[in-house]
Amino acid sequence: MQETKTTKQTFFDSLKRGTGEAYLIARENPTIDFSKYIIKGALNNHAYDGQCESSRAHYIFDLISISNQEAKIRSAVLQGLATVRDDTWSLTHLFDLVKIFAQQGDTEARQALYDNFLHNPIPGSDWVGSSEILELDGWRGLLFIAEKYGKWLEQSPDEWLDDRLIWLFQENNPQLQVMQELNREAKKNRHIRIYLDNIKRTEAGAVNPKPVPQTFANIVAEVLHSTPSLSYRRTSKLTAIELETLAHHLITEKNKANQEKLLDIFDIHPFPLDSEFILNLARQKPSSGNRITEYATAALKHLHSETIRQFALERIPKARHPQKFINILCSNYQDGDAQLLTEIARKFKNEHMIEQLAVTYIDIYEANKTPECKEPLEVLYAKMTCGLHRNSLLRILIENKALSERIREEIPFDCDLETRELLKN
Repeated sequence: MQETKTTKQTFFDSLKRGTGEAYLIARENPTIDFSKYIIKGALNNHAYDGQCESSRAHYIFDLISISNQEAKIRSAVLQGLATVRDDTWSLTHLFDLVKIFAQQGDTEARQALYDNFLHNPIPGSDWVGSSEILELDGWRGLLFIAEKYGKWLEQSPDEWLDDRLIWLFQENNPQLQVMQELNREAKKNRHIRIYLDNIKRTEAGAVNPKPVPQTFANIVAEVLHSTPSLSYRRTSKLTAIELETLAHHLITEKNKANQEKLLDIFDIHPFPLDSEFILNLARQKPSSGNRITEYATAALKHLHSETIRQFALERIPKARHPQKFINILCSNYQDGDAQLLTEIARKFKNEHMIEQLAVTYIDIYEANKTPECKEPLEVLYAKMTCGLHRNSLLRILIENKALSERIREEIPFDCDLETRELLKN
C-alpha cells in the first residue's frame, strides 16, 4: 500500500512538472489507477507560464491513452470545459485537449468545443477556443465564430474586437479571400455584420499619428532623456565608440537616476573601462531610493577578474536571491563551481526561485561548456515546471555528453513537443 502511494505521488509530481517520468510510471504500472491525478492535470495547466509555453494537451492525452480509466477521465474533461472559467491558461489547455478527442472522431467532444466557445468568457479572454475550432473546421468554423461574436457583441456593445483572428486565418488559407467572403456572408447574416462593423470601429479608434522622432546632440543626451530607459532595440545596436562614451560619462555622473539609465546599458554590453568601477558600485549598501547596486551587480556578469569572482563567491551563500550573484559566474566560472551551484539548487523549492535559478544556470553553462554541469542541472530538472527552460537545460546536458540514462528515457514523453525531438537531432 505504501509503495503504491509513493508511486502515485511520484507520478503526480512528474505530471505537474511535465516530465516524461509520469508516462513511464503509468506504462510500467498498468494496475494502478492514476485517473485522479490525470484529471487534475487535465483541468489545471501546471506549466510555469501558460501564456509562453506550448500546449500540454498532447502530454495529458498520452497519459489518458494508456490509462484503464479513459472513459472516466474523458467525462471529467468535458465537464471541466463547461465549468472552468477562472483561469485563461487552464481553459485554453482544456479546449486543446477536447480538440484532440474531436480529432479522434469524438462527435460529442467536437460539439462541446462549439457549445463552450464564448460561453461566459473570462474577461479579456474572449478568444479562447477559437483556434481549436478553426483547426478542426476551417471556413465553417470561422463562420460560426464570426456569428457567435456578433451575437455576443449585440448583447455587449461596449466590447471591442480586432481583425487578428481573420488575419491569422487568411495567412493559413492563402487560397481564400477571407475578408471578401466574410463581407459577402455579412449581407445575409446580421450577426456577422455586427462583428465586422465592430472590427472597423476598433481599427478607426486605433489610428494614432506617428510620433515625431526626437533628435539628440549625442548618445549621452539620448540615454539620459529616455523614459524609463533606452529601449532594448536601440541599446543592442550601440557602437563601441558610443559604449565607451557612455562609460566615461557614467564614471563622472552624480545623479542617481542618470546612473541607473547608464548602468542599464551595461546589463546588455560589457562595460569597456576598468571593471573595478562597476564592482565598487555593486559593493555599495543597497538603497531603497535607487537600484544602483542591483544594476551594477547585473553588469558584472559580462566582466572577468579574480576580485569580481571572489565578490560573487562571498555573496552567493548568504543571499536570499542568490541568482543575482550567481549570474556573475557566467564570465568567472571555474572547474568545481558545480558543487556550489548544486548546493544552491538543492536549497530552494519555490517554483519562482527554481525558474530564476534555471535561467541563470542555463546562461552559465551555455558560456562554459563542461560535463560537470550534470549534477546542478539534474537537480533543477527534478524541480522545475517550465517546459521551455527544461528544453534549454536538456540541450546543454546533451551537448556536454552529461545526460543520464534515466532522463534520456523520459525525453520522448516530455510535455514539450520540441523537447521530445531532442534525441532525434
